[in-house]
This record gives sequence, C-alpha cells and structure tokens, in this order.
Amino acid sequence: MARGVWALWSDVPQPTRTELRAIYRDLRARYGPFNRLARRWAVLAAETWYVTRAASADATALAAARRTGRGRRPNVKAVRQAAKRQALQLSTLDSDALRRLETFAASKAQPTLAEAIAAGARANGGQA
Repeated sequence: MARGVWALWSDVPQPTRTELRAIYRDLRARYGPFNRLARRWAVLAAETWYVTRAASADATALAAARRTGRGRRPNVKAVRQAAKRQALQLSTLDSDALRRLETFAASKAQPTLAEAIAAGARANGGQA
C-alpha cells in the first residue's frame, strides 16, 4: 500500500478495516494515483461502498427471512424499508461518490498516443 494508507481506518475493527482498505486499493488501481483531494474522495467512496454492501446484505437477509423463515418473520414494511435503504445507498455510491472520483481521475488523465497525434493534427490544420 502507498505511504499513509496504513493509517486509514485505524480506529475501526480489524475485519472492517481490512475490507475498507481492499476497497480503497481497488479504487486506487482503477482511478489512481490520487492527489490529496481525490484521496479524500476515495476514502469516502470506500466507506460508502462498505455501507452499501452492508445495507444490501441486510435487505437480502430480511427478504429471505420474510419468504422462507419460520416463527417471527419481518413484516412487509420492514422489507420495503430495507430495500429503500439499499437503493438510496446504491444511488449515493453511484451518483455521488464514484462519479466524483471519476471526475478527479479524468481531470488529470494523460492523453493516449492516438489522442495526442489527433490533437497535433488538428492543431496543424488537419495535416499529419
């Protein structure tokens, strides 16, 4: 891991910290390397991803317990609330955290060789 990543989430329990760092590493591999601001957004995106996963697991467990459970089962309202929580978390992850991170990554992305050649050709009046 890059310097300073080991200090992230040092106050959370080990299994959660391990998962958050794995998500952060995946984000860094996809969108990195990060400047300071992009790193902060990557941390928030990793946390949002973790919470979204937990909300999804809860909604799935409630729906399964409602459908196949015995004894006390969650009512329809509880299942719908869990599904709504899951949808809201997923929307936050997709529309806010990951898109903002993509914006930071795109703003510093280097052009490919083909893009640089095309830009040079346009600058020379279309002649290569």
